[in-house]
Amino acid sequence: MQQVSIIINQIIMLSLLGVTGFIAGKTGYLPENSGVILSRVVIKLTAPLLIFTTMANYNFEGENIGSLISVYGYGVLFLLLAFLIGKFMADRLRLQGATGSVYKMQSMFGNVIFMAYPLLASLFGERGIIYAVFFNLANDTVLWTLGVYLVNKHNNSSPKDNLKHLINGNTLAFVLGVLSIITNLQYYVAKYPSVQKVYSLVYNTFNPLGKTTIYLSMLFIGLILSQVKMNSFSDVLKRYPIFILSFFKLIFVPAAALGILTLLGRYIYIDNFARVIVILQLSMPCATIVPALAAQYDSDYKFATEAVFFTTLFSVVTMPAMVYILDIAGLL
Repeated sequence: MQQVSIIINQIIMLSLLGVTGFIAGKTGYLPENSGVILSRVVIKLTAPLLIFTTMANYNFEGENIGSLISVYGYGVLFLLLAFLIGKFMADRLRLQGATGSVYKMQSMFGNVIFMAYPLLASLFGERGIIYAVFFNLANDTVLWTLGVYLVNKHNNSSPKDNLKHLINGNTLAFVLGVLSIITNLQYYVAKYPSVQKVYSLVYNTFNPLGKTTIYLSMLFIGLILSQVKMNSFSDVLKRYPIFILSFFKLIFVPAAALGILTLLGRYIYIDNFARVIVILQLSMPCATIVPALAAQYDSDYKFATEAVFFTTLFSVVTMPAMVYILDIAGLL
């Protein structure tokens, strides 16, 4: 129950930040393109700094590297499972063309940076960020391959053009973080005072900047949500495919992952913390990057944005519920 109380408090705090961004966008207090600028600052600058400084400063001595790798593997597995479910539902709902492709994308990809990093950091500290990074790598692997293929089917972009997106600030920060682990950077920091001085200067400069990811991310979500326009209750009811998407994205897939991992755990060793991270990442609302990609490739960015709006609202209830279930299952 303590974990549930913590997550509720954190969601309230994050929601207040999101509401701040929503009001700033809705009233025009911030310029119309503020969301685009914030997203680029987070993705290209603060998130990579958060990843690198966290990994470089983290003590991996008691950490099972196999558990971290399993987060990546299970992440890819369940993202593909979510795709199959999304494809099945898109066919049943008769969603064709660009809308059907975006539906499948939003069935897979969650808010694994803007929402997950702040939440997991507040729940589990630096360890939560480390594990979240490995899931984010799985998310990026599928996003910049299958995801870009889906949103860009009507164009003729080559697979090489899509794969190049795998090389970005976040993956480069991850590689540098891994190098700091392989070279045992913390050993030299502790042993040599001169190295410690330089390291402390760099870390104390860039780590606080990286941590602004938490606040900028929620402001960005609020700005994105402020762009959704609904004039009547009937407009809401017309979004029933998004409500169905929300059920599978926020409840069914994480619950299925919990069941599958529990079953597998009877035959093979699965680290409980890795299991928790995978399930919580899968329970995140729809990814805010999908509307940007949809707009870039002339796809149905309106549907993508509305999916972000509704799933983010519903997640205020579903995420604490998922934490409560994990607590009952003895995983927290």
